[in-house]
Amino acid sequence: MAKSERYPSYTTCVARALSASQQPLSIDALLATIGRQRPLGTGARRAIYRAVRDIYQAVPVAPSRFGWLSHLLQGNTFRHPLAAEEARRGYLLLDELEHAIFFPQFFQNHRPDLRHLSVELLGGPSLRAEAAIERKMWSLRLGVAFSEWIDYQGGQGRDDIMITVKDAEAGSYLVRLQPRESRDEEAIQEQNMRVALAAEEIVTALRRADKVIPTWELAALLIGRDLFSGVAPPDDLHMVLHKYSMLRVKEDGAGYAFDRRVSPTAVGHQAASRAQNRADSAERATPEWELSEPTAWVDDEDDIFALPPEEDTCPDYESYLEGHRMSGGSGEALSHSDYHLLEAELETLLGLEQEFGYLLPEQSKRVGNLADRLFIDPESLRDEMEDDSDQGGTFDNGLDDFDDDQSPFWKN
Repeated sequence: MAKSERYPSYTTCVARALSASQQPLSIDALLATIGRQRPLGTGARRAIYRAVRDIYQAVPVAPSRFGWLSHLLQGNTFRHPLAAEEARRGYLLLDELEHAIFFPQFFQNHRPDLRHLSVELLGGPSLRAEAAIERKMWSLRLGVAFSEWIDYQGGQGRDDIMITVKDAEAGSYLVRLQPRESRDEEAIQEQNMRVALAAEEIVTALRRADKVIPTWELAALLIGRDLFSGVAPPDDLHMVLHKYSMLRVKEDGAGYAFDRRVSPTAVGHQAASRAQNRADSAERATPEWELSEPTAWVDDEDDIFALPPEEDTCPDYESYLEGHRMSGGSGEALSHSDYHLLEAELETLLGLEQEFGYLLPEQSKRVGNLADRLFIDPESLRDEMEDDSDQGGTFDNGLDDFDDDQSPFWKN
């Protein structure tokens, strides 16, 4: 019997645990839960952090605490500015945030989702909706009944569609129309500012060399900060970030990053001063967060994001240093770069083992030596590789209707 048949991988265990829990779980709770499903190696904690980092729906909500995106969406409300063409043709063009709302599993591997959603129109019928492509962009197809409902409600192009998530896992949503004149501009403006500042803090906290975060990843992290549960949801995410923050979409559409060329007057005096502090922090070392701040969820010790080359530490390396100290070894610890060089060698050997089904005796011995020296459980690495291989077709729904040469995109 293959090892993967005896017990599941760490990634599979983390996904099961978080998706089965309506409430976020701490790393310790995940360890306890996973310990009932499979043996835990010495690198279990590190393997869980890796799994969390690789699972899109595993969203940090507090230091070392993670929730499942489908559950975090429950009861949240999002604002969609209605376009005249959408009302006329019966669809909603989806940006990355809205795509995550309706299809939270999509961004695991960017495969189309064939499931049908149940969308209840307030004061109207319940519709069956599905993903579609309009104008080479992802959209939610609602049909003629949606257009008729908009017309019956007296809706027009500048009104807002309010989307409330009833059950994202089951695909159940409530939609209502909010006329432009009934907007609470003061409350919306306040929420816009909260979203903009939270987004800046997230990008600042990233330990990446280029400080760029994909928009869909940023959207999930903002949901994890509980910014869409109020009675006055913020405006369209891209508009909010462009108007109220110092973040800008990269020209290649890769995601958001700080743009120091933005004039402070563009975001207002109060927003600019606080945004400037966030931008300045982004160029220094790890920011010192006050854990009492409502939005300070980043845990410097257990940061799940990758570190840039100029930072001489990372969670994996810190785990190695801890193991080295606990071992009482008299030898000098490896440098950060040397550690990752040997780690890459270990992963290469395990990759060859996975590809060919075996290793030569001297290679197997080398795996053991590297694992001992790096304080890495090779079984956890094997689990991750097997899980990555298994996930290759997990989310592939066989959509032959979509032309790969005309891949849909989001206009930012």
